[in-house]
Amino acid sequence: MRLFHTAITIISAAVCISAASPIAFLIQPAGAQETAANRPVTDKWALVIGVSKFTDPSLNLRYPAKDAQDFYNYLITKGKFAKDHVRLLLNENATKDRILDQLGDSWLPRAALPDDLVVIFISSHGSSSDADIRGVNYVVAHDTNPTKLFTTGIPMQHLADTIRERVHSDRVLVVLDTCHAGGASGGKGIVRTANADAASIAQGSGQLVICSSDKNQTSWESKKYPNSVFTRSLIDGLQKQGESTDVNQVFDFVKDQVQQEVVQERGVLQTPVLEASKWTGKDLVIACTPVRPRPGVKDLDSLAAAPPVVALPVAAKSYTQTPPGRENSTPPATVAATHVDRVRLVRETSAIDFLKYHFRAIAFKDFAVAWDDLAPAYKAKFQDQSAYQTSVSRHHWLTTTPSDSEFSVAPAQGDLVKVRVRMQKLAGYNAVWLYTLRMQNGIWYVEAVGNAP
Repeated sequence: MRLFHTAITIISAAVCISAASPIAFLIQPAGAQETAANRPVTDKWALVIGVSKFTDPSLNLRYPAKDAQDFYNYLITKGKFAKDHVRLLLNENATKDRILDQLGDSWLPRAALPDDLVVIFISSHGSSSDADIRGVNYVVAHDTNPTKLFTTGIPMQHLADTIRERVHSDRVLVVLDTCHAGGASGGKGIVRTANADAASIAQGSGQLVICSSDKNQTSWESKKYPNSVFTRSLIDGLQKQGESTDVNQVFDFVKDQVQQEVVQERGVLQTPVLEASKWTGKDLVIACTPVRPRPGVKDLDSLAAAPPVVALPVAAKSYTQTPPGRENSTPPATVAATHVDRVRLVRETSAIDFLKYHFRAIAFKDFAVAWDDLAPAYKAKFQDQSAYQTSVSRHHWLTTTPSDSEFSVAPAQGDLVKVRVRMQKLAGYNAVWLYTLRMQNGIWYVEAVGNAP
């Protein structure tokens, strides 16, 4: 595994545009006028990928999936990206084929238009150029074999070509946060090492690149919180600097924050690098408001395989409480399946898949999603969402990808399904919990949780 004990490529690009020119590996035609570069953003899309768990467990990392989840959470809240405009692929869902399919085939090429903004975030392993006989840098997917990078990895140049040739947007920003285990850490944990020259990565006019450190420095993960120092600083900078702050101002904050924290914790320098020499037009603003947003677009596989989504009639014993944030999404007498996460649709996912989704929401501290999963009868056990958050925060999940063998599903009793969950591998508890799920109007809800008899 010497591959992952060498310097690892890391590119972290800034993330938005107010009224901007083509970005991230896209080449603007020569002689384009700046007024053309400053067209308003019509809509915004993002593909966010994080891999901490790999098919080869020796490659497992601590924080890439958490970094991706946190970045996703920023985009759909303060970043003003519609939730159905952002795809999140974590761990086993982030295979090479799945990443390239969403990027260049089934989804983004069918969603983005020229005046849209596209953000692509990948946090995972990356290989250095000296790990390949042709000097190629690779992004490592969940199922990549480190001894067969050519056939199982994603070449960074191929990633750039795919974006340029298949994503129809003139505005694409890429965040590559690639990391490895070992090497410069000296036994002190996982580090991220940069060996890429930001200027050499930038291609064509209208691209902005931010590297987490200089090409001869190491990019570190924090000793104080479960993120890389750079990723946490970037998100903090975007949030604290305000919705109208451009990326140049955010970068100044990030650079100071990263340098101070790393030198205090490690006694070494980590200096983020901003490459903007090929940028033209107005400065980037991540939280720009799209001027003509459109409905979300299903990927090609979903359109081919899924039955038509229709409004489902409310049963006689319907709940009176609407899930938070959806109060105005449907008529009073119907629950539209298009307004819930697809994993919660009974006809499309199993009880086990729904519980895995629910556990991941808790593990990644997305308590609003977890609260939304609860049936009113279970919500009534808590004073409010804050009380629920306090209750579940004490759980420390050991894995966010439990195997199906940890679950035992009993035959359905009407609209109730009971699932026994062995918690030893999930959370370290030597116990079996019983989850009672309710299938209400074709949607999964958690009805009750307790110790199994």
